[in-house]
Amino acid sequence: MSKRDVLLDALAATPADLERLVKGLDNTLLIQHPTPDEWSIADALCHLVAVEEQGLARLQLMVAQHSPTISPIYPDTAAHDLSQPPAAMLANFRQARQAMLAFLRELKAGDWQVTAVHPTQGKLSIRFLVQHHVAK
Repeated sequence: MSKRDVLLDALAATPADLERLVKGLDNTLLIQHPTPDEWSIADALCHLVAVEEQGLARLQLMVAQHSPTISPIYPDTAAHDLSQPPAAMLANFRQARQAMLAFLRELKAGDWQVTAVHPTQGKLSIRFLVQHHVAK
């Protein structure tokens, strides 16, 4: 099994892992903020969907253009739709992750070395970004 396969397997496992973690939790608990400055579980789920969508857009840009500049991904709690039921949040994440996986599985081995420039982290490859995505 290649390192690329290990990364793809880890990405593929995440939706089921998240579903197991929130299974049986009361909706009130999911939207509860531990402290005023901390995110709720629902905030975290919404953020994961946004990161997945923005991350895929970055990777697509990297393949389409030669060494583009990519923007940092900042959390935006104002964009979180906490009125959604947890099942919808999880379904949104699963769908976004499947789109990411479909894109990554179509890449040729050399495409994983394609780079972009991040304003604070410098030159980053697709492989690095996927590894970072798995680690977070």
